[in-house]
Amino acid sequence: MTRKRLCAALLALAVCATIVTRIWLRIDRYDIDLIDALAFNFRYFTIWTNTLIGLTCAWVALGGREPARLQSGLLLSIAMVAIVYHVLLAHLRDYRGIDMVIDLMLHTLIPLGFAGYWLAFVRKADLRFPDILPWLILPLLYCIVAMVRAAYFDGRYPYHFLNLAELGVLRTGINIFGLLVVFSGFGALIVWVGQRLGRRPAFAGGDA
Repeated sequence: MTRKRLCAALLALAVCATIVTRIWLRIDRYDIDLIDALAFNFRYFTIWTNTLIGLTCAWVALGGREPARLQSGLLLSIAMVAIVYHVLLAHLRDYRGIDMVIDLMLHTLIPLGFAGYWLAFVRKADLRFPDILPWLILPLLYCIVAMVRAAYFDGRYPYHFLNLAELGVLRTGINIFGLLVVFSGFGALIVWVGQRLGRRPAFAGGDA
């Protein structure tokens, strides 16, 4: 097994163990069924992004090849998860025990691990600034799904900036546009860094 596949396998296992544990704790603590626990957890962009990273890394670990642009787009999303959490939310949390471990995995260790994987193994020389547009599909799709779900099903908006019922269409639309602008800015940074690092060879057997 190449170093790339080994690192991908470790990341996939880390994501799987973390999310499965989080779901199990939700079931155990609130005496709910699996469907309700899944619905609660997948309300959040953090879980969407970590899950996609886990699936992608599992595919690579099994010998599949993923386009560098896809992996770079996932890097953008998980980087935003980590940055927003540590800048705006971390000081509001006071987790202990297993909850602290899960929080650390989802918002710090898995993002750092995937960033390291990207730096070491992903072929970056072909990244171009137009690649940023497809990377915005995931956050935009998430925003739409989150608002539709809250408006028509459970009434729970996962993030205040998406609270269509309270903020109205115009304000919510401005918030989403601002979010996509921020994503675009960090996406441009990833492309810029990738183009420069891409001139160097990836680890042996580790190009993607």
